[in-house]
Amino acid sequence: MRQTSVFFLILTLLSCSPTGSVIAIRVVSTQAHLVSGGDALIEVLASASSVDELQLTVNGETQTVEFAVTNAADGTASYRALVTDLRVGDNTIEVDVGYGSAQIGVVNYPITGPIISGPQQEPYFCLAELAPGRSGKPRFALGNGEFLDDTSLDGSCSLPTRVDYVYRSTTPDAGFLPFADTGQRPPDLAAITTIEGVRAPYIVRIETGTINRAIYQTAILHDPAGPAASPLSPPAAWNGRLVYTYGGGCEAGYFQGASTGGVLRDNLLSKGYAVASSTLNVNAQGGCNDVLSAETTMMVKERFIEAYGEPRYTIGNGGSGGAMQQLLIAGAYPGLLDGIIPSLTFSDAVTYFIDTQECSLPLRNFLNDEKRGISEDVKAAIGAWSMWSVCDRSLGTRPARISPYDCSAQIPMAKRYDAAENPDGVRCSIYDGMRNIFGEAVFAGINSERPFARSPHDNVGVQYGLATLNEGIIDKALFLELNEAMGGWDIDFQPQQERTVGDDDAIRAAYETGRVTSGGAGLSQVPIIDDRSYLDHQGNFHASIYSFTTRARLERDNGHADNYIIRRHLGNVSLGEENLALMDQWLANIQADRSDLQTLEKIVRAKPPELQDDCWTESGERIVEKAVFDKDRLFDNTRGACNELYPPHAGLRLVAGGPLSNDVFKCQLKPIDYSDYEVEFTDSEKRRLEAIFDQGVCDWSRPGVHQAVNRTWLSYGPSPANRYEP
Repeated sequence: MRQTSVFFLILTLLSCSPTGSVIAIRVVSTQAHLVSGGDALIEVLASASSVDELQLTVNGETQTVEFAVTNAADGTASYRALVTDLRVGDNTIEVDVGYGSAQIGVVNYPITGPIISGPQQEPYFCLAELAPGRSGKPRFALGNGEFLDDTSLDGSCSLPTRVDYVYRSTTPDAGFLPFADTGQRPPDLAAITTIEGVRAPYIVRIETGTINRAIYQTAILHDPAGPAASPLSPPAAWNGRLVYTYGGGCEAGYFQGASTGGVLRDNLLSKGYAVASSTLNVNAQGGCNDVLSAETTMMVKERFIEAYGEPRYTIGNGGSGGAMQQLLIAGAYPGLLDGIIPSLTFSDAVTYFIDTQECSLPLRNFLNDEKRGISEDVKAAIGAWSMWSVCDRSLGTRPARISPYDCSAQIPMAKRYDAAENPDGVRCSIYDGMRNIFGEAVFAGINSERPFARSPHDNVGVQYGLATLNEGIIDKALFLELNEAMGGWDIDFQPQQERTVGDDDAIRAAYETGRVTSGGAGLSQVPIIDDRSYLDHQGNFHASIYSFTTRARLERDNGHADNYIIRRHLGNVSLGEENLALMDQWLANIQADRSDLQTLEKIVRAKPPELQDDCWTESGERIVEKAVFDKDRLFDNTRGACNELYPPHAGLRLVAGGPLSNDVFKCQLKPIDYSDYEVEFTDSEKRRLEAIFDQGVCDWSRPGVHQAVNRTWLSYGPSPANRYEP
């Protein structure tokens, strides 16, 4: 599907012949004001009778290009051509057809970036500079048995683009093998039939290069013995679809990385799909910065289109941190991904860390104090987790991503921040990694000169364990002691006695810029299949609640979540190929809908009838049933056949009374209302409660402070268009 936005307007000078013929130009490969690398695939709509009549100039200079007819009907034709040699900055492309001309303004950026993400991270460690890990120095595997020569990287971490071929063998489980360009076909070369019915040798062209300081790869079926691939003559075996893959994790970045989301995917390539990804689309390498991931997606996709042509549609795929990226990019940069298939879903990065960082605070020490003798079941109930180990080990002992000390092993130790020993070192909180978005400030008591990134986290007024108190699981004494002990944390993520007050500008930015996914904006314009592998019973932090928080945001902002399907199963059931086929059908149905309905209505109407919320038993039996989280049953959410099989669990903020959407950083406050409690407090207990919450308690019936549906296609860099100003 073609990208659409207010910035994708065709800047056209119309000229009419005596018969009313017109000419118009659009940029196909990206938005006209966001071109990179000096090239652009354009489309010309004209009434010309021959491509020979088309003359093209770039900035007043004639450029000889090949025009190809892509569509012709009713005396009007569309022609495409690859324009090259654009200068950095403003350009004018003009096409003359004899009876008239049209022009379009194009803004071109360097292939090294940035475009929309703002000033690039510094320091930034190229592949050759990464610290050795357990397996030695990180290396980038090309997929043909070789590793990338990182000695050729320049000061922008760039390297020459290269093309390699691999093939699939008829020998089972042989994987992809190097394809030597000798003119001879391997005797074990397999053949495939794509979903379009094209029979082709299973040979894959892999392109590897650098874009936006990331190492990217694209993979597509292409026989090197046939015609050269081009945007005017795509590979014959390509089915016209692109799958963009995203990798997991969530760390602050500052390094190039040694892996992508994976492009040599047999289940995709064998059906004719092309696949693309880059190292900055792996969330643990890209700084957990979805704006940077979106920018890189945009630039890599542009390169793909300029090499092979415009995809019919682009499908996102990936789990965990890869799910975060898909939802965030679809929500804030609509048009880059036409459909998404997240797995092990998190609604976004920053709200996931609301509960996570609280497990790293005094909560664990308080509840684990043997003198208190609190049972494992009661500890688990404080957050309505499936078991206490979710907080105690899975969340609580994981590195705190909002801590400046949470650096990837790839970053050399000597370069990392230490408040005492190296105060100017790399700060590895995810907010420092996104300082262009959240802004910076000098924080008293930590460093009197160096600015740190602002943080939106806040726990003022949060009544931890409220539902457990009202359910009679804990008594008043434990409730009061717990909330007295919680305290907060400073900008260096060090414990403090006072509750944490979130930075007002950072909170506003989190919502306005789409770092918190909302149900409106871009997520109301895209079909979503949530592939939820159930891990709650293992105490895994990839809890199923995050699928329900995402759906709750859509329901709140759109009145329904009919563009969002949740499919639950255990790890022994694989729905990947089925989900892809269903998403393909869904997108094809949307594309075929020529009605005047709103986009969301089209999406809902186009959904394949067989695609519904469901769950799968361990033996492979399908149960079709709407996925529901009952907020009134936090401690026994087993109503319904699927919930009985795969009961969803909650988290600290839901037990504290927060909304299912779990997207409130800073709650609005209200005076303590003793009718909210199922217990009677004595006068002395009331004094204690009022001392803990001297400003009031959270009023969860109201939106969070600054909470709103996000804006889209914001820029944080030199591009003047839609630049974010908090």
